[in-house]
Amino acid sequence: MRNVQPLALDDLDKKILGFLQQDGRMTFVTLAAHLGVSEGTIRKRVKRLEDGGVLKTMGVTDPLKMGLDTVAFIWFRVDRLYLEGVIAALNGLEEVRYLVVTTGGYDLVAMVVLPNRTQLVQLLNDKLSQIEGIISTETSIVLQIHKQIHDWAPFGDYVEREASHG
Repeated sequence: MRNVQPLALDDLDKKILGFLQQDGRMTFVTLAAHLGVSEGTIRKRVKRLEDGGVLKTMGVTDPLKMGLDTVAFIWFRVDRLYLEGVIAALNGLEEVRYLVVTTGGYDLVAMVVLPNRTQLVQLLNDKLSQIEGIISTETSIVLQIHKQIHDWAPFGDYVEREASHG
């Protein structure tokens, strides 16, 4: 299992994250001006946040609008003796975009993205059936995406506080 050690964040880190959540393309110079620190300080802080796994800068897309017609969630019941092996096998599949261990009636949930339903059937019948330890699956196809956010932590209030003080 992945052991998550949180990185200690101070107010400056949180403010940087808040501004980047609002505009991920904001330059270090602009961030520095907003926060009253040097561009070098911002550069070092952002590098530390990236190296610590807190921050990842990327362009987020809507798969359905890009022609990837099939987005689905697959719930897995797994023989606990094989859980680590199943996780490793699923991590190795390009189609799997999100994978979590859960409580409740299922052991794992994966989100998969594919060009079409035919490839979903191939994934279910050809690839997943070969993974030892999967007891059963249940699949739900996403019909529409109405909300997709990636700002997991509420750092926006740090930006608001900075704006009211600056």
